[in-house]
Amino acid sequence: MYYSLSDLLWLFLLALGAWYFWAGMAAKEQVRRAATEHCRQLGVQLLDDTVALVRTRLKRDSRGQVRLQRSYEFEFTSTGEHRYAGIAVLHGRRIAQIQLSPHHLA
Repeated sequence: MYYSLSDLLWLFLLALGAWYFWAGMAAKEQVRRAATEHCRQLGVQLLDDTVALVRTRLKRDSRGQVRLQRSYEFEFTSTGEHRYAGIAVLHGRRIAQIQLSPHHLA
């Protein structure tokens, strides 16, 4: 059985889409765990126990290699009354930044 070039292209695109979805789920879980730990260390609570992908782009790392950079947003609370925004950036497989917006301290 022979495959045409267009069949191979579609199989490749399907495999690429599956890889992107699978890697995205693993990245989201890694960021969620890091955001939860960061919030715990600062004495605030991550709300809804979730993060949301905001942006994906290609960016060079410190060694000059091109890697995916994913930015995630999440919400947290310090007093239980107000929601505040936070952002986490995953560059390749490394958490590059977790930043919380200004908030009231309990």
